Amino acid sequence: MAATIKDVAQRAGVSIATVSHVQNKTRFVSVELTARVNEAIRELAYYPNLLVGSLRGKKTHTVGLVLPSISNETFGLLAETIQKMLFKLGYNLIICNTSYDPAIEWEAYNTLLMKKADAIIAIPTSREPDKLAEIKRRRIPIVLIDRVIPGLTADTVRVDNVKGTHDAIAHLIGLGHTAIGYIDRKIDHSHSLEQKAGYRKALEEHGIAFEKENLVRADGFDYHSGLVAVKVLLAHRPRLTAVFAYYDITAMGAMRGILDLGLRIPEDVSVVGYDGMPFTIASSPRLTTIEFPVHKIAKSTCDLLMRRLEETDGMDGPETDIVITPRLTVRDSTARLKEKGDRT
Repeated sequence: MAATIKDVAQRAGVSIATVSHVQNKTRFVSVELTARVNEAIRELAYYPNLLVGSLRGKKTHTVGLVLPSISNETFGLLAETIQKMLFKLGYNLIICNTSYDPAIEWEAYNTLLMKKADAIIAIPTSREPDKLAEIKRRRIPIVLIDRVIPGLTADTVRVDNVKGTHDAIAHLIGLGHTAIGYIDRKIDHSHSLEQKAGYRKALEEHGIAFEKENLVRADGFDYHSGLVAVKVLLAHRPRLTAVFAYYDITAMGAMRGILDLGLRIPEDVSVVGYDGMPFTIASSPRLTTIEFPVHKIAKSTCDLLMRRLEETDGMDGPETDIVITPRLTVRDSTARLKEKGDRT
């Protein structure tokens, strides 16, 4: 049975009026009491104004977008594109940045529920299905972008990350590289597992043995983590002639790390990134990368969401899984192995 405002008041040891003032900001409430009320709301999973069964008849014409990092150029462009598309359809977008923090993500979902968002688009950081499953039970449409969460059935719009990484590695192999390093994420998610599967698939297809020593995990999601990771990788595997990084910013850090080691790009080490961020066209050398198809993903996401919102049986139909093929963009950071110097 869903918690009520009375339950929250009892748990927090305050009046119902105090809970209402905290939620609606209609009167000053002390920091201590506000903290107690918010803690009770979290513990009881209380969602004020969420009227199950009537919400779909009381649209707010708002959609929530939960992102792991708004500073990520790809995510920022995706948010902007989705916002423009939804605005033309009569919807406003509430953007929530989680900074890769599951606790902040949890609060973001709660905020969107309390604001009665008609639907939620998410690129989750957390791999736990409980919160999104609860939102689904309340018949609020959800579309996940480029993520699959074990134990959760949901509409998804995702990139074929297996093919994307496969094509990147096949490109390097076609240039004569067989010793190819891989900079991985600090934690596994569905898209990172798919990327590694593409790496191994390309090696297997070309008869190259997979060596786990050629993989290193970056300690973060930024430039510096790529710089550190590539130095660790090349210290242990100095004969690597190419490096793939799961993320363009990490790849840029890896390029800096390679140069710090006195090596040349691409003459000594070729580098490939992933996402096709616009700034990569201005790097020196310009980064070869797998392009994340932002416009196609945004369009597919908005189309799917509108179908769920507008069709009377939209929440009752089977989940939709849309897979979009990424594109390899070859630039100056990769070269044929025969052009490389001897690093012994």
